[in-house]
Formats: sequence, C-alpha cells, structure tokens
Amino acid sequence: MRVSELLAFCLLGSAACAQAPGPPAPGLDQAFSTQISAISLSPENMTGITRTGPADLIYALRLDTQRQVSSVPTEFGGLSSLSVKAIEGDTVVFDALTDQGHLARFSAPNPLTWGAVAVVAASQVHLTTLNDAADKPLRGANQIDSEGLAPTDTGFLISFERDHRLVELVKTGEGYKSQKGPSLSGFDGLESNGGMEALTRLPNGQFLAAAEYGPDRLGDSAAKLKAPYWIFDQASKTVTAPLGTFENQGRFGITDIRVLDQEVWVLKRSYDPATKITLSRLETCSLSSVLAGQPICALKLALSPPFPMDNYEGLALMKDPQSGGNLVFVLSDDNFSADQSTFLLAFRLDAPASPAALSPGATP
Repeated sequence: MRVSELLAFCLLGSAACAQAPGPPAPGLDQAFSTQISAISLSPENMTGITRTGPADLIYALRLDTQRQVSSVPTEFGGLSSLSVKAIEGDTVVFDALTDQGHLARFSAPNPLTWGAVAVVAASQVHLTTLNDAADKPLRGANQIDSEGLAPTDTGFLISFERDHRLVELVKTGEGYKSQKGPSLSGFDGLESNGGMEALTRLPNGQFLAAAEYGPDRLGDSAAKLKAPYWIFDQASKTVTAPLGTFENQGRFGITDIRVLDQEVWVLKRSYDPATKITLSRLETCSLSSVLAGQPICALKLALSPPFPMDNYEGLALMKDPQSGGNLVFVLSDDNFSADQSTFLLAFRLDAPASPAALSPGATP
C-alpha cells in the first residue's frame, strides 16, 4: 500500500484529501494517450478481499499519470466518481471527474472480453475544463473541488464540495456550457472537504446526492457517522433539504454512489493516520428504503491490505449479459501525489465464478 504523507495530513480528522498541490487553474481541453497495465497479484493479495456473496476480481489495472510518466499532462489525476459512457468492442469508455475542475473521459479494457483478446495497453483520455455559468474556468480550492458525477439527458450534473453546490453541464455543438443546478440545504456542520461527495441518477429520473460524512459537532461522534442525503428533481426551483442519512462506520465516509435495478450501491473509504491503513467497503441498500428516508443496507464487498489499497473514490456499475450478474468498477483518486496511483478494478458480483477465468493480471 502506498499512501503519501500528504494524504495523511489531509485525512487527519476524517476529511477527504482532494486538494494536493497541483496547477493553480485547470488547463485547456486536451486529448492524449497514457499507458494502462495489469497489476500483478499474488494469492496473499487476494486474501484482502472479503465477499458476502459470489464475487470474482476480473482485473486490477493502473493508469499512468504524470506522477509515473512525465509526458502525461499534469492535470490528469485526482479522479473522483465514475460512470460508464459506452462499450466499444474490447474497451469501455468511462467518464470521471478530476478534483481540480475537469471532466475526464478515458478508455479501459472491457471485462467481458478480458482474457479472450490481447490486453489493451493504452488508454485514450480527453480532459474538458469545467467552467462557471459565465463561461470562465473555475479557480481556487473552493470552486474546483468537483466530486460527484451523474449523466443527464443533455449532459451531466456535478456536485462540488467546499463551496457546496450543483452545476449542470449541457452539451452544445462547441462543447459543454455550465449553468446553475438545483439548490440544496442542510450543509451546516459539514466539513468543507466532507460535503457532497457522491451523486447519481435514480430510475424515476430524480437525483440522489450524498455527503461524505455527517455534521462534525464537538463531542458528538455519532452525528458524524450519519451522512445526509438529498433526493431532488433536476429542474427543481425550490431548495431541497436532506431526506435521510446513510450510516457510516468508524472512520468510513461515502465516496461514490450508484443505482442499478432496485439497489443503491454505496462505496466507502476510511484512512487511519496513525496506522496509515486505508480500507474500502461496498454496500447495497434497497432503493425503496432509501426513497423512504430510512436506508436498509448490507455489506457486499470489502478491500483491505494485503490487497493493493489506495484512495478508492469512483464506482460504476453495469449488468453482465453473459452471466446475469453485475459488473462493478472501482477507481482510485491519486490526489495528484507521486506516492499514490490511479487503480481501476473490475469485479463480477452476484454470479457463479467461471472455472475457466484467468487469474487477475494474467496475460491471455
């Protein structure tokens, strides 16, 4: 496990680190290619995966950033949230956010063909600068900290923390135009770097946003474990208050959230600055309980050392047409730190394991 001293500093007091040193302002739109490689995993590494049902790790990959290869633009990194845009043959195209104000589109191997074709060795990346409603680039830590991403019919809805707000990106012929999104309330007591961390679209067309932690009230540790969430309409003109809270555990905080069928999937991450140990867990909650304001959730998957750990903050889901199970992607945020990496994991859950499956990282 590689966790930087900077991450330890930023996570002290259970606040997520999203603003490691980086460029003072986002760069222009850029397109480039970066290396993508399989991580070699041992049987001992695999003991760090805890499952509560059928689960296979299909692959574990690393995408190079400038921290590994100097030719990669410095703006690529710090990836938060994750969404599947398209399946294109042997690759999957993802959308993600950098936490310094960019929409990042990149490609990765298709887990449905992993092991049957040559391993994809490069990821095609496109970075789009996020602008404000006046079409000016976002600047400063309080403006650029984009964390939650949800596709809409016309583009994306993005949640920001520090300056807690929602921004809508509308696709135009020239790119994307930013405009103010719905207004939410209930941020009193939330840490500036522990606010609207996760965002997803619901089957009924509404949106669900969740804070990373609950209110940080002196002497009330239980309050911090109750992370508020909001359900709202995209075109809402009224201020929406939290509907309920998700229960965190210990140092865990919510980093991403997605919905598939009638389940809400919640990705959580913890970091202990004393031991420098990072943990991740994935829970599923019934959609009906979340809509009722009283989530009923259960552990689905947990990651801990000796599995390669990092700051896992992105979650994407899709159905597996081959097995009927679920394909789950987990992405790490390297905090623009040379001591961390951008890992992409692909799991097959809720389906019987294939006896012919290759070991993760094996070459077909």
